Amino acid sequence: MSTGLILRRFFGTLIALLLAVIASGCAHPISLMGNTDALIGAGKVKLDHAVGLAISEEDRKREVITPGGGGDKVSYLPYRDLETGIYIALSESFTKVVRVSGQQDPKVKSEGLRFVITPQINTTSYSPSIVTWPPTIFTIELVCKVTDGEGRLVTELRAMGEGRAEFDEFKSDFSLSAKRAADEALGKLLRSVTDNASKLR
Repeated sequence: MSTGLILRRFFGTLIALLLAVIASGCAHPISLMGNTDALIGAGKVKLDHAVGLAISEEDRKREVITPGGGGDKVSYLPYRDLETGIYIALSESFTKVVRVSGQQDPKVKSEGLRFVITPQINTTSYSPSIVTWPPTIFTIELVCKVTDGEGRLVTELRAMGEGRAEFDEFKSDFSLSAKRAADEALGKLLRSVTDNASKLR
């Protein structure tokens, strides 16, 4: 076997290994669960309504992958991770919150729910680092559609959160920028209920 053929096979194998490494294991799992304790007692209004928080099981299982640093990516389950925080924020704003699967859930009628609140979660992440993978900037946009018992749109609750973290901070918590974004977004969700209180009475 010639030296040239051996070298070609060697480099071919090396390239295949590098591609395999790139294709596998580049989406690092992180969490969006922030400090939900900060929401307790933070509500400015308390509306005397029973409402439904509509998150389907499909949404809870939905994985999202966005960029990290070093050419890697991060993966997370935004609806599962943020559900508790959204529930607490709504509980600070309404007298009763019931988890439902959607507008057609029988509990909408049986529990006499005035509104059904369905969140849509949009996220972005970014890091300029070429050597570390955790994102240094993370954003979370919450758009919560509020519908009445018949499915008619009443209003939308909107909140945007941005979290930043540098290496010295996130080396002990790779999810830090995401958690900070969650904390800000959920705090602003409370304020959005206050801003829309006249439409929700």
